[in-house]
Amino acid sequence: MTRSTTRKAPLGVVLGTGLALAACSGAIAQERPALTVAVNELARSLDPGEHTGNVDIRIYYSIFDTLIRRDFAKPKADGGANLVPGLAESWSWTTPTTFDLKLRRGVTCHDGSPFDANDVLATFSPDRLWGPKAYYPEGRVYFGNFTQVEKLDDFTVRITVAQHDPIIEHRLSSYMSFAICDEPWNAFRKEGVDSKVWMDQAAKALRWKPVGTGPYSFVDYQKNDKVTLAAFDRYFGGKPAAKTITFRSVPEVAARVAGLVAGDFDIAVELPPDQWDGLKGYKDVSVKTEPLENSHVLQFNTNDPVLSDKKLRHAMSLSIDRKALIDALWKGQTYTPNGHQLPSFGPMYVKDNKGYAYDPALAKKLLAESSYKGQEISYRLIPNYYLYNVEAAQVIQEMWRNVGINARIDFVDSFKEVRKPGAQVFAWSNTYRVPDPSGAILTLWGPDSENQKTWKLYGASPAFNDAASELTAETDEAKRRATFARLLTAFEDDMPMTMLYNPVTGYGVKKGIEWTPYSQYYMDFRPSNFSLGAK
Repeated sequence: MTRSTTRKAPLGVVLGTGLALAACSGAIAQERPALTVAVNELARSLDPGEHTGNVDIRIYYSIFDTLIRRDFAKPKADGGANLVPGLAESWSWTTPTTFDLKLRRGVTCHDGSPFDANDVLATFSPDRLWGPKAYYPEGRVYFGNFTQVEKLDDFTVRITVAQHDPIIEHRLSSYMSFAICDEPWNAFRKEGVDSKVWMDQAAKALRWKPVGTGPYSFVDYQKNDKVTLAAFDRYFGGKPAAKTITFRSVPEVAARVAGLVAGDFDIAVELPPDQWDGLKGYKDVSVKTEPLENSHVLQFNTNDPVLSDKKLRHAMSLSIDRKALIDALWKGQTYTPNGHQLPSFGPMYVKDNKGYAYDPALAKKLLAESSYKGQEISYRLIPNYYLYNVEAAQVIQEMWRNVGINARIDFVDSFKEVRKPGAQVFAWSNTYRVPDPSGAILTLWGPDSENQKTWKLYGASPAFNDAASELTAETDEAKRRATFARLLTAFEDDMPMTMLYNPVTGYGVKKGIEWTPYSQYYMDFRPSNFSLGAK
């Protein structure tokens, strides 16, 4: 592993320079309008390694870039992901286990330093992302196959893997792969000091002072109120369209809609179907909708004394009438996937997998055979985090009651509260971050996932974990698909979660704004996807 030993600067200089550049960038952009985006919840931090939730990624997607980018506007003919150059201009396998990337020249970090191989090494260091004791454990789920990341020259990086990875390009275009700039991060490095100690200091200092290469740089954060970004006019992809972008916390749907109509907001996110028709009546507002590569799910704590009974978990899943939920909440405009997969998986998609069924008679039978004695089961959720979160919970509570399951809805404030001791059932969502099981079900539920390693909420069966290990090692397409089919069967038998549906997200957008939402929760304000015309 080659590490950066140059271009170091004191933290105060680095952060001060970054903020000065942001201010300068804003000054240059005076003729451009400011944009305000009303969101249901602000990011929990702007550290791309710490949080990868829906509310986080949509904000820091404009601050950071990836080596390889997914072009959502131009998918492949089979629905698969189309990958294009990002911070890397080109890439190739030089041997079955070595992957080389040629970096784009002329890229500038928000602190004014040039982007080069040192920044890639800082991002993908084993201590930070993929080693056995990586500071960000989720990084191992994506990059645990790495054995070395080295600098061949200032603009060439080589990644060596333990075994050939057929989807490494997809991994480098997705979550956990956002490139940080090395000087602010390595300013905390001290010789002889354990990496976790100095990385704790770095993460704490940079959580709300991020330094990336994206089209917008960080300006300000006010807790429970707003995050403000400024145009970074030295962005390699062109001059950003807005002077600033302010993400404003507006938890209530009605308030987001009212503010949009009144002109207080330029874009409002997470607008449910019951608002779409009304908004279409306003001449200066358009409604943009996009089915998401994301499933709303209920997670079961398989290690809980009550929920450890698999028959109970199956009964709870079989009691849910998903079509009724979709018709009532989503006006029938979405669907439930047939298992933890999407057609965009292409050749890996298991079309004949049955997925999650509705069968209340079988649910009652399994419940009678289980050890369940009518205990009250906690169903935790964060109000306003997911669209129709509360409404779905209330309907499901009644569905369970109809078969003899007694559930209590518990409202909490964060996922830390959701997963604290005593967790039994809780609302979550699963994003298909890469159109392949290695970047979807294995990322969230596999042997190296937080569900198994950190949170310890999923005591997976050998059948699931063995299939997961085989899938990770296999490179033959037909064999991978057969292994994936076996993994899906094992996962659905384990029943650590049940699927509800894939939401369709709605955005209200003011006239004159040219912007396209994606099937992921990214909000892309790069010049290629965002422009401002006459209002």
